[in-house]
Formats: sequence, C-alpha cells, structure tokens
Amino acid sequence: MTDKPKHYIKKLHVIGTLCLFSTMPSSASAADLLPAVAPQPIPVLQEIPLGFFVKLGFIYAINTTTSHLYSQQVPVPGASQYKIPGVRAILGDVATLGFEGGYLVTPNVSIDLAGGIPMYAKVKTTGAFPPGSLPVASGTKLSTVMPSIIPLTVLYHFEQFGRFQPYIGGGAAAVFSFTQKNGFSTDVRVDPTVGLALQAGADIMLDSHWGWSIDVKKVFAYGETHTKGINLSFIGAAGSLPLQGTLKTRYQPWLLATGVVYRF
Repeated sequence: MTDKPKHYIKKLHVIGTLCLFSTMPSSASAADLLPAVAPQPIPVLQEIPLGFFVKLGFIYAINTTTSHLYSQQVPVPGASQYKIPGVRAILGDVATLGFEGGYLVTPNVSIDLAGGIPMYAKVKTTGAFPPGSLPVASGTKLSTVMPSIIPLTVLYHFEQFGRFQPYIGGGAAAVFSFTQKNGFSTDVRVDPTVGLALQAGADIMLDSHWGWSIDVKKVFAYGETHTKGINLSFIGAAGSLPLQGTLKTRYQPWLLATGVVYRF
C-alpha cells in the first residue's frame, strides 16, 4: 500500500517533465542554426538612355544604278531627244568619312540624320554607241560629280538583347550633287531629288556612353542630269558640239557604314 502512491508520484513527475520540454523552443531547429538571408532583388534590364547620340566612322557607297542616255539628233535648241539604244551609264563607288546624329525619343524609337564628306565620282558609259552615231567607246567618262545623300529616318531599337542593340527603320533621303566637272558632256547640271531610304544595323555598347555601330542603308531615288553639249576631243576631234542630252537615272546605292557611337 505504501509503494502505490510513490508510483503515481513518479509517473506525474515524468509527465510534467515532458510537458515542460514540449513548451520550450528547440535549440537545434534549422532556422536557429542558419543566419537570416535577405531576399535578393530581381535584376531589371537597364533601359537605353534617352537623349542625343552621334556616330562617326567609315562609309562605302556601292552605286547600283540603272541609267539611260537621251540625246538630240541635231544640234538645234529645243529639238527632241531620243534614247540611245544599247548605251547606259554607271556611277563609280565612293568611300568616305561618314557621320550620323540622332535623338532617342523613347528607349525604342529614335530620329536619325546621316551624311558624309562629299567625294568625286566618275560617270562612265557602258555599251557601244549604235552605228552611224558618234564613235564613243564604252567606258568614256561623261562627267565627274560630287554626289551627296542625306537620309532622315525613324528607327525602332530592340533593347532586350543587352549590349547588342539592333535597329530597323526607314524614311526619306535627299540626293543631290555639290558640284560637277565636264567630261565628254559639257555644261553638266544634276537635278536634286528625294527618294526612299531603308536602314538597319546594330549598336554594340561597351558601356552606357561608348559603343561600336554597324549600319546599312538602301536608297531608292530617281534623278536626271542635263547637258548642253559634247566635247569632241574625246573622239579625236577638235572643239565642241552644242548637242543637248539627258541622263535618266534610277539611283539605288547601298550605303555600308561602321564606326564609333557616343550617347550623351
């Protein structure tokens, strides 16, 4: 009889001890063993900064043209001109220093204006003149011109590729010649014109300001060149002949450019 109360007391002591430990925080939990780490922010793609930018580099113009020659049959002012069959004219390629400036209206849209240092290019004939006309050899220099193309374009920039930022767009291009020199043709006058300009390329940015640009433009324009006479020395004769002519040209050059870009 005396051992039974002791047995109950011992059992109550064990139960109380278990309850006490169950209410105490565990010192070996994973949350207490590892230090608290703050959540990392989600990286945000850096936007293209708005504002002005400039490009300076090298331009090579591949003058893919389709030209036809028209001339008077008789040296009479106002006489009709006819198309010379089998004869065309080509404009030589030009390599020069080019520049381009623009403004980023939004991170994706910019307005660009381009140009280059004018250089002389030769206009030469291709094909033989028909029998019975002047004996002009193929490759005769008709004139020397200083062509200029100034494209004004609106471009869309793709900013989701990080440092590599391609773009595409189009607009209009003013096409004219600063000056002309006589060749077989004399009193040369080049009419200014406006055509369509398509543009594509990419800026490879080194940092937020400096980068390298690769660019290509295609121009579609129509223009006319007028002459008032021909230089007979090109066919082995002396003097000149007041024979008026017209060179009708579909001017469609490729403008390949590369150089540095700086964003302000």
